[in-house]
Amino acid sequence: MMQLDLARKLLPEARELAGLVSEEWSETYNMTDHCAEICVNDRINGEVLPIAIIKSDCSFDDRRLMIKAPVLLRAMVAIIEASFAEIRRLQPTEDPQQAERRARTGEPRPKDHAAECAMKCNNQLFRRFLTEKKGVADVTDGERIAVSVRQLLRVDKRSELNHDAGARNRWLDLRAEFEAWRGHNNG
Repeated sequence: MMQLDLARKLLPEARELAGLVSEEWSETYNMTDHCAEICVNDRINGEVLPIAIIKSDCSFDDRRLMIKAPVLLRAMVAIIEASFAEIRRLQPTEDPQQAERRARTGEPRPKDHAAECAMKCNNQLFRRFLTEKKGVADVTDGERIAVSVRQLLRVDKRSELNHDAGARNRWLDLRAEFEAWRGHNNG
């Protein structure tokens, strides 16, 4: 699995490429050269243009990934953008008086536990923890994970983690349990 720091560094390039690559690629067979090719459709004249040769010893899964690369890249960037938008939406709004007091006193902005929880729910290792330690059966769908975590924390909305001390403490306990589990499992 890729390290998060490296993924963060690559994200701007992924965003850029997602907007530049062809809409989708297809596979054809070149009868003259007797080889499979990855092709794109020219947007102007509709001509099918080869962009890569697929060697005969290329596995089915690698071939499938190459052909679907543009669509998969755009899908992953869209999911990331939606996740960031959700995190921004969940960030607690601070009233102007609190913000002014913080600025005067140098007090740090309060922790956004709801956003932290949302980010953890998108983490594959956290999902594994939920399955192995908390008995969450289905961690493939983001909404099911969110529902399961809200049930574990006994809250109706993640935003309660920022406003309800009991909910916040339950989140901090769950997070600490995850961190201990992760340390034990070398994650």
